[in-house]
Amino acid sequence: MSTGQRRTPTTEELVAARRSAKRAARLGAPPGVCPYDPRDVDEQTLATVWVATYVDTLPSNEAAAGGQEEA
Repeated sequence: MSTGQRRTPTTEELVAARRSAKRAARLGAPPGVCPYDPRDVDEQTLATVWVATYVDTLPSNEAAAGGQEEA
């Protein structure tokens, strides 16, 4: 149950969100597969991180950034 205040995600949760988003973007999955609900105050930050990482990882954005991939 939500208290109305955002919970700060742990480092591990942030890393997992980024990893999931990168994998989804590279596999060509639609952004609707985001596993975090932006309406849930406890998941808002993770949803934002996921979507931002997904967009940054899309092939068209990687090419615009010089084609460099993170290891």
